[in-house]
Amino acid sequence: MNRRLGHIAATLALVALALFAARMGNGDGSAREAKKFSVEFFDTFDTLVSFTAFTKDEIEFEGYARVVHDEMLRLHRLFDIYHDHDGLVGMKAINDAAGGVPLSVDASIADLLEIAKDAYEDTGGAVNVTLGPVLKIWHDHRDRAPANSGDAPIPSLEELQAAATHVSASDILIDREHSTVLLRHADMRLDVGAAAKGYAVQKAVELLRDAGLKSGLINAGGNVVIIGPPLDGRESWNIGVRAPDLEELRPAESKLLDVLYLSDGAAVTSGSDQRYFTSGGRRYHHIIDPETLFPAENVRSVTVRHPNSTVADILSTAAFVLPPDRARALIARHGAEALWVTGDGKKLATPGYLARSQLVRSADAAKGGAAEP
Repeated sequence: MNRRLGHIAATLALVALALFAARMGNGDGSAREAKKFSVEFFDTFDTLVSFTAFTKDEIEFEGYARVVHDEMLRLHRLFDIYHDHDGLVGMKAINDAAGGVPLSVDASIADLLEIAKDAYEDTGGAVNVTLGPVLKIWHDHRDRAPANSGDAPIPSLEELQAAATHVSASDILIDREHSTVLLRHADMRLDVGAAAKGYAVQKAVELLRDAGLKSGLINAGGNVVIIGPPLDGRESWNIGVRAPDLEELRPAESKLLDVLYLSDGAAVTSGSDQRYFTSGGRRYHHIIDPETLFPAENVRSVTVRHPNSTVADILSTAAFVLPPDRARALIARHGAEALWVTGDGKKLATPGYLARSQLVRSADAAKGGAAEP
């Protein structure tokens, strides 16, 4: 998309958003008038996305739901590294053009990649969107692993090292003036999984706020972002923190490790128990340490709370990969809060996290705590 067409599209989107906001009214209805509605969709970012909001009626809710779905679907198509989408220059096209000529891209792509380059420097390389060739090897092994088999082959270090020849974010060339992107080397490949979903949810929430929503929640497969407290008399939403697949952490019937009580901001969990295969009795999960090129081994899960979903998404990956002292320093530097579950099942949390956590609430307050929505 050239700059003029991008400007026209952005202007039309803003006009449509303004018209929608006008139809919705001022959006500040009282708790007495508001009703709770929820919807789920499955066609973005390969995950279940749920949207819950308090609105005056179902028609108003459906308008907001369209804002969420349309924006996340738009960004899903742009950030998809596996498929081309008609009329779009997305991440797959950038990968396919590596080492060639710059491609004109949507501003959202340039924006996300600039964020990713900053994250690479800020995390000391723990979050690296140019690790695509290495991640593809692990992805292919995971896809080929026989179901319920503990003998799946794993990649060799030599294979991984050969794929990691060019994995530096400094080789992503972005020209914001002309809105172009180029990967410097022909063997480079992007994988933006550490930031894309968090970015998409953040952008959807910003559109909802602009449209006037005062109370709502998006949960995109563990990336949760909140707009204001629920309009049902409570001071906060109850956000379930998924437990790692370790029975020693919780009663066998419970899938929750914790419940967070939040009225704004984002909470993102990265864990080792969602995408993996087993070999020789060991799990090989999808969060790869760029230094070792193998799955990170410091912890089982990390949950990060931060006002911004993009930042929380990046920090949750970095805090999973980095050694504990560096992870804590990174979390503190960004004014975030976090909960770690170590390999032996210990729960370690920052004071700010605990202040909003069921872990330090009374039994009465915690009773019946369940994930929202």
